[in-house]
Amino acid sequence: MPLEFQFTCPLPNGVHARPASALEEVASCFGAEINLTNHRTGRSANAKSVLSIVGTDIRLNDSCSLRVSGADEADALAALTTFLVNEFPRCDEALPTVARNGERPLPPGLSQLGANIRRGTPVVPGIGQGRLALASGLCVPRHIPTRGATDFAAEVRKLDTALSALVASYEARLTRHASRLEGDLIKTHRSIARDPEFRARLHEALRRNTHTAAGAIADTEAHFTAMLLASESALLRERALDLQDVCQQLLGQVYGKAAAAAEPQLTEDSIVIAESLTPGQFLRLDRQRLKGLVLAHAGTTSHTVILARSFAVPTLTGVANLASAGWAGREAILDGDAGLLVTDLTAAVRRYYQTEQQRLAERRDRERRFIVPAGRTADGERVEIAANLTSAEEVTVAFAAGAESIGLFRTEMIFFDRDSPPGEEEQFREYCRVLKAAGDRPVTIRTMDFGGDKPLALLNLPAEDNPFLGYRASRLYPEFESLFRTQVRALVRASAHGRLKLLLPMLTTLEEARWAKRVIAEEQAQCRARQQPFNEQLPVGAMIEVPAAAFLLDQWCRELDFFSIGSNDLLQAFAAADRTDPRLARFYDPLQPAFLRLLQKIVTDAHAGGKRVGLCGEIGGQPQWLPLLVGLGLDEISAAP
Repeated sequence: MPLEFQFTCPLPNGVHARPASALEEVASCFGAEINLTNHRTGRSANAKSVLSIVGTDIRLNDSCSLRVSGADEADALAALTTFLVNEFPRCDEALPTVARNGERPLPPGLSQLGANIRRGTPVVPGIGQGRLALASGLCVPRHIPTRGATDFAAEVRKLDTALSALVASYEARLTRHASRLEGDLIKTHRSIARDPEFRARLHEALRRNTHTAAGAIADTEAHFTAMLLASESALLRERALDLQDVCQQLLGQVYGKAAAAAEPQLTEDSIVIAESLTPGQFLRLDRQRLKGLVLAHAGTTSHTVILARSFAVPTLTGVANLASAGWAGREAILDGDAGLLVTDLTAAVRRYYQTEQQRLAERRDRERRFIVPAGRTADGERVEIAANLTSAEEVTVAFAAGAESIGLFRTEMIFFDRDSPPGEEEQFREYCRVLKAAGDRPVTIRTMDFGGDKPLALLNLPAEDNPFLGYRASRLYPEFESLFRTQVRALVRASAHGRLKLLLPMLTTLEEARWAKRVIAEEQAQCRARQQPFNEQLPVGAMIEVPAAAFLLDQWCRELDFFSIGSNDLLQAFAAADRTDPRLARFYDPLQPAFLRLLQKIVTDAHAGGKRVGLCGEIGGQPQWLPLLVGLGLDEISAAP
């Protein structure tokens, strides 16, 4: 007889894609059949399918039940019960809501100035000015056939191979996202891509209508979009964009560049207008030139809007007939405070918004007084505040937010999503861009950290049972020495153009550190022989993310110049708790006394050897833990901007 557990939904936003993916992760660990029922709607779902779960339309305080049957049903029910009681209530948070603009009167200084004004709902404040650029929605390009497939098995293979590659690409991106927000988004998209009902619908579309892979993707997107849009929950309706984004990415995996969506190439300051825009499309826009976003269809909590808010891009929604208005190419002003899109700019309108921009600039200047030049506690203890980055574009944002230096620059981004590795010159230019943007501030650049849970297709590495403890980071360097040397040469040359510090990841033994230092010294000698400038005193440090490394610091202090604690991997290995498994959350706890003792030992031993030690893991960005981290004696704390 099936085992059952009843619960009431505690989530203010109901069970949308993010909490559904957390539930799916737990359920998928077991072979038992697990069904979820929403008693209000009477709908049941496979708890191993995110799309099936969100289709039950579970809202706050809905009565629900889980029925579990199969060989490991007792273990499954125990894990699910623990998750639903302890973790589920905290796996989502109240999303910001925005008051609707309604028909409130125009600002007094603007109403008589003769401009063409369209109203919208302001969802991200601020004022942006630029040329209007039209972004099209998702579509299968005309040159890709959607029907007439003659080899069903071949089309199935195409889709299954593409789905596996897409899931792998999401997992790789999870290791290099710039913020928790982008990480949550990627996890949601990964859950959709590996959803069994998503795959089943694709296969069904191939069988039923002799669709090609492209036709099956379009059919599946239409099916699940209709399901989400039919929900009474506004939040679930907004998640249709996430599904569309996954389908567009899947189309690209199957057909490559031939499937590229028509997206605007921003060559000047621009305001992008679109009927709808997926999160992936937003992330592919040039955010240096993106000054505003106007959407016909998007709610205040869609992932696209959340991203726009995160990057402070003024945004309006609910502006109809954007494509047919013929606005593309016009200069416009987006007023994200008053909820207005202003075109046909007169001289008086320009003067009005110049005044508004001046007012906002003065307010920002007042706020900047709180971004002190040097981090100190109230009693005068000095702690350097640094930023974790993945791209040169983030440097300016980080310093504007108060960073004093770059504590971790991840280099993996330039290796992914390409057919061949970046060469020395390309890497050199990228590292110089970062150093130039940082000016005279220190920049710690970590050498390539992939393998294991960050698969790089170029290396053709096999899957591993324990990827976090696997063949990754510096452990790969001897086998792929040419790749490592190319990166080291680029970094050594770049060291002449700023205050570069080189950081080695995942070191475990003294021999690994000495081997890497020998390669660096040899490449420095080659630069010297070629009379290429570089910093002869280039600092070389190590990530402390393997527990064994914490007990070698007395020796490492004689070999290396500084240390950075990677608390995410260090805690995971130290506690033997997979940080991606919700069932183990109580073990993956940075406040457990044993881990605090380990951190204290690392700081004490590094200081005894006369070396600085910082922390660049996620706990550095948690304000509630800052007194503890400062009390440990860390010299530097590095966090997302």
